[in-house]
Amino acid sequence: MSWLTNQFPTRVIALIPVAIAINIVLGYTVQTVLKLPIYLDSIGTILVGVLAGPIAGALTGAASNLIWQYAPGIGGGTIGPFAITAAAIGLLAGLWGYLGVYRPRPAEGSRLWFAAAVAVAIIVLLASRIYGNQAYTDPNVGGYPEWVFVAAVVITIVAAVVVAGFILARRDAAGAWVAVAGAITGIVAAIISAPISAYVFGGVTGSGSDVLVAALRQGGTDVFNASLGQGLFSDPIDKTITSFVVFIVLASLSRRVVARYPLGERVVSPESMSA
Repeated sequence: MSWLTNQFPTRVIALIPVAIAINIVLGYTVQTVLKLPIYLDSIGTILVGVLAGPIAGALTGAASNLIWQYAPGIGGGTIGPFAITAAAIGLLAGLWGYLGVYRPRPAEGSRLWFAAAVAVAIIVLLASRIYGNQAYTDPNVGGYPEWVFVAAVVITIVAAVVVAGFILARRDAAGAWVAVAGAITGIVAAIISAPISAYVFGGVTGSGSDVLVAALRQGGTDVFNASLGQGLFSDPIDKTITSFVVFIVLASLSRRVVARYPLGERVVSPESMSA
């Protein structure tokens, strides 16, 4: 029981509402306003999970979706049932926190360049499925305006440059592990979300990813596999970008402040604590 209560000291209880607000504001802007085929609605969830543990992360994720569903002005839609997925993302974030994935790993020379190359390769590989995809390039199949494809390319380039630059500038090989953790989280999220999207909403959730589902359906894929294909298309790149945002946020915070959270000592290095 102490394992559970230790995840909810006062500072975590204060952080959770802020994290929920970040999830909702960014998620609503990206999915509903811009209708991009990514989400960016898990930054707060992953942050809490990494700092506090899996239960705190799961609670933040689930609460974000449920509050979003019923929030005045932006509520309604289809986000509520995906609270299950959001909770799973929080659980995985807590696991990465326990494993020390986000802990700095100082590196030099070839080891540092290899870490940067791995992180960039994961981002480019995941995003490469966008290029040449008919949902973006053929208006008879997809229907995305041209700027969405351009935005996807720009996001990929910026993400790759920022990630590589961050790893090299800080001489920190942990970025490669963060990229792997983000990709795995995205794959798990896609698998969990597919049956919800397919059987509860018929593959139509009102977000920018609906065009991908429609394109796959037009190609003859059934609604479940179309929803799964869309998820495996959007979720890994989204969660990889999200994980790096959290990585950068944690690196910008005072090490002593981070260490005060339940998993904080697994996020900071012993050298930074003694500095």
